[in-house]
Amino acid sequence: METKAVSYQYFLLGDTVPVRVAFNAKGFRMGAEVPNREKGMLVQDATYLSRLATSFEVEEITQEQFRARAEAMLGKSLE
Repeated sequence: METKAVSYQYFLLGDTVPVRVAFNAKGFRMGAEVPNREKGMLVQDATYLSRLATSFEVEEITQEQFRARAEAMLGKSLE
């Protein structure tokens, strides 16, 4: 069975919410993850896919910038 490669792109929505978008091997968006303060971890939330598509305040960021913003929101390391 062939292993499917997943790749990620990172965005900042509204200058506040870091969003990690997962893509499958064919380049289709599979989902989005955002920090959730109540749960203290990243959670999957597909509603952010449409928010990214319709918002005027979207900036592509690096993986390192995503990690720093997510950890700042959660108050702890992602590891």
